[in-house]
Amino acid sequence: MMKIFSPLIVTLMAVLLGNQQLSFAQTTCNYLVWQDEFDATGAPSSEKWGYDTGGGGWGNNELQTYTSNLSNSWIENGKLFIKAVKANNSWTSARLVTRQKGDWLNGRIEVKAKLPLGKGTWPAIWMLPTDWIYGDWPKSGEIDIMEQVGYDPGVIYGTVHTEAYNHSIGTQKGGNFTQADAQTTFHVYAIEWSQTEIKWFVDDNLYFTFNNENNTYKEWPFDKRFHLILNIAIGGDWGGAQGIDPNLTQAVMEVEYVRVYQSELPTPIISGPRLNKKGEVATYQVDQIPDATYTWHLPESVEVVSGSGTNLISVKWNDAAGDILVDVQTACDSRSSAVFHVDYQFVPEGNQYPIPANNLTGTLNWIAVPGTGNQLSLSENSGDLQVDFQITAPTQNAYIYYPLNGIGDFTNHNQLDFDLQIDPANPPSNLRIDLVDVNGNVNLSSLFKLSEFASDADFHSYSFTFNPKSDGTFLLDQIREIRIYVSYGVLGRTGSGTFAVKNMRLQNGQATASVDLEFLKDLKVYPNPAWDQLTIESRKMPLQNLELYSMTGKLLWSHSLDDNYSYRLSLAPFRSGIYLLKINHQLAQKVIVF
Repeated sequence: MMKIFSPLIVTLMAVLLGNQQLSFAQTTCNYLVWQDEFDATGAPSSEKWGYDTGGGGWGNNELQTYTSNLSNSWIENGKLFIKAVKANNSWTSARLVTRQKGDWLNGRIEVKAKLPLGKGTWPAIWMLPTDWIYGDWPKSGEIDIMEQVGYDPGVIYGTVHTEAYNHSIGTQKGGNFTQADAQTTFHVYAIEWSQTEIKWFVDDNLYFTFNNENNTYKEWPFDKRFHLILNIAIGGDWGGAQGIDPNLTQAVMEVEYVRVYQSELPTPIISGPRLNKKGEVATYQVDQIPDATYTWHLPESVEVVSGSGTNLISVKWNDAAGDILVDVQTACDSRSSAVFHVDYQFVPEGNQYPIPANNLTGTLNWIAVPGTGNQLSLSENSGDLQVDFQITAPTQNAYIYYPLNGIGDFTNHNQLDFDLQIDPANPPSNLRIDLVDVNGNVNLSSLFKLSEFASDADFHSYSFTFNPKSDGTFLLDQIREIRIYVSYGVLGRTGSGTFAVKNMRLQNGQATASVDLEFLKDLKVYPNPAWDQLTIESRKMPLQNLELYSMTGKLLWSHSLDDNYSYRLSLAPFRSGIYLLKINHQLAQKVIVF
């Protein structure tokens, strides 16, 4: 289809071998690796087909402009329709391609089709190289599985084009087959392509063979992958060689199926959910191969519900991430799939999800990623996470992270609380605390940033509420890790120091609100207004931290209480005025104005 050739030359070179039967699809060891049965309705599948569009003659002085419109190609009643249409004295048509969606080296490619009727039509089922390794046409080759011209409707042509064998130098190789009812009946047009030869068939009748001479790419460029093309051209140097019927206004090629077979068992590709919850039933599958056996390898304690030994298996997941793979065995071949990783998704139980410094074996849960030029050292001290930092390259974005044991659904546990202790002599210039989802995204429109710290050496409580993004660019129900950046970015400064984190937890904000209410009922702060001292009492819930702020938000004083139930605050150091007192409990916090 790429270049025109003389039908007379092709006819003279045809090697009609009679009604020889195909062997490829009938042999035991050949596998269906790609197909389209056109069992949907509407546009062709975008996963399998693309379009070449435009006009300009396509190298053969053709008249049509190719479009991707439904008026030129569509699926209906189990068939693909490709339609050339004349309107306003111009033609449109469709040219469907599998490029980058179906590309093959060797195999049997077969298309069951009924061809258009009309003088001036030029339908084709053919293949071009996907990568053009040897150069432009004809150096990288062309395989015409079926070509037919409307002025000679009973003859089917099969040809190859190479640098050594093409019509422009009078050496083209091809054959033809007489099929008188090609425009009224569906027939199967196929090639069988191996390393040594390409064979052409109509309905299992072999009519031409092109042999690999084992010379150079000039004779045999068919050692690279090719893709399939289906189209109807109008006119052109060959299709229009005897003119175009002036009464012709449309022409339709119908395709019942496209199937591609290869002799090597394809690598199984597992499909199924990548995220499971404990006890959830999930289904995984690979393409079904006739007479094959399937051996699935599953993580420990994942329970098989159904389908053992088949290509489709249902399992009940456990409480950990894990890998799935499957071995496929036939009488001729065996092949293993790639590892298919499945993450475990958990929903925190209760109102809190703790983020401890280390695990039960004493190993730190946090990991340092300092970046080039920086140093981060992590340790644990009485349950606190100690971070020693030396930052000489802030833009390397030094950070520590806590990898979750699974993927956390924190939709209802989106309030992050922790206590932070800073060395006032050597504080970090800034910190940022992120929840990072499975795609590595954070909510950039709402970041938890800290750049001002207390001037004492006590622990102070911090809280932040994370929210998902409606556009799906941050998934609060699929969190993979917690990350803390240290003296980072363009606003970061060089320097060294130490800070500590404790009592980090993700909380249920609604539950915390109810605890806050109980805490408020149980809490007494008096006298208010106060003169020389202020008394804070809690009857049932012990106090942990107290912080005093000015009305401008400046931290003036803080104190840790070790779960005391009462405290008397001396007001002597402070001038008369209005202050904010922040009272922290493990599950709640309240701000009192006095």
